Amino acid sequence: MGLDMLTGPDAGELLEAAVSTAGGHLEAWRVTQVDHRGEGTTVAYQATVQWPTGRTDDVLGASSLAADDEAPPGALTLSDGQNRVCVWRLPDDPGLPGLSAALGAETLSALLRSFGLDPAGLRTELVSYRPKRRAVIRVSSAGGMLYAKVLPPEDVEALHRRHEMLYNAGVPVPHSLGWTDDGLLVLENLPGTPLRRRLLQPDGKLPQPDDVISVLERFPPGVLGLNRRRPWSRRAPQYAQMIGHSLPAEAERARQLAEVIASALKDVPLGSDPTHGDFYEAQMMVDSSGRIVGLLDVDTVGPGSRVDDLACALAHCEALGLSSSAHAERSYAMSRLWQPVFEERVDARQLRMRVAGVLMSLATGPHRVQRPDWPAATGRMLDRIEDVLQDAPRR
Repeated sequence: MGLDMLTGPDAGELLEAAVSTAGGHLEAWRVTQVDHRGEGTTVAYQATVQWPTGRTDDVLGASSLAADDEAPPGALTLSDGQNRVCVWRLPDDPGLPGLSAALGAETLSALLRSFGLDPAGLRTELVSYRPKRRAVIRVSSAGGMLYAKVLPPEDVEALHRRHEMLYNAGVPVPHSLGWTDDGLLVLENLPGTPLRRRLLQPDGKLPQPDDVISVLERFPPGVLGLNRRRPWSRRAPQYAQMIGHSLPAEAERARQLAEVIASALKDVPLGSDPTHGDFYEAQMMVDSSGRIVGLLDVDTVGPGSRVDDLACALAHCEALGLSSSAHAERSYAMSRLWQPVFEERVDARQLRMRVAGVLMSLATGPHRVQRPDWPAATGRMLDRIEDVLQDAPRR
């Protein structure tokens, strides 16, 4: 099933068919997230549904199925004779069976008790959700605040072990209390303020570049034994294709920019440094002095090149400045603070090329989250990639 079928006007008929089968009536809907890949498309929706028990605001998901895909449990499968799609209502995501437990008071209370925590006054809040890929739930109770991370079941034990390795090495990651067979990982709350929130404070102190680098230097050698993940910068051609598919008017420009990036990285080794893999301001917690006291989302930790982590941090500064007027001034200031020191520690040309590569991946974001102005926002991201490539030092 094509992208248009899940995001265009016909998607309403699809959602109505699924909701009515469950006894409801779809009153309104909008796309909130699109994950379009070569093997298929997955979409999240915010919907208003009239049920026999009353009107609710629901999160719905839909995913295209290949002809030989089995119908997933927990979702309704629909077909028009040519295309097949599965549709579900949160928390019944077929790729995240632990989500129901993470949002269910009875099962979650029992899990907290098993950790010796008091579940009285239990409250849950869905912090983030990527259909079929992951979800994060903030859990508050008399026992304190925790976070439940929901993953495909086959991934959860490895992430728990990763947290253990880093935590025991002194990296300021959340301590993992444990995991369940259905994909639920329970993490302690970190101290500090999210760096992205600190950027909204005109006088709030920002991390110094040496502090940013020192966090990465704490990663233990055991990281090199984990699976290698291709860095964002090496996937620029793939993301350029995604941009071209969703925005044909920019297809050729995106392709040409990705070609420049790929050519610059073609003969460069992938590296053998312990890396975070997705290192940027939203993953960092800071104290009042701006020192980094927490680091989130270590799913991508593994062997790589330090320059890729530093490029990721700078690219996100640029992307945040382009996408949020509230963050722009401080985000650009942080980029100017970090970049000169980063360029002293790693090859300056490689850093700029990889910044451009990460920006290409981020240029798919406006469409993925369905920003109202996503075509123009995508164009501005491509403009910035051109600027970065133009300013890169020559060989």
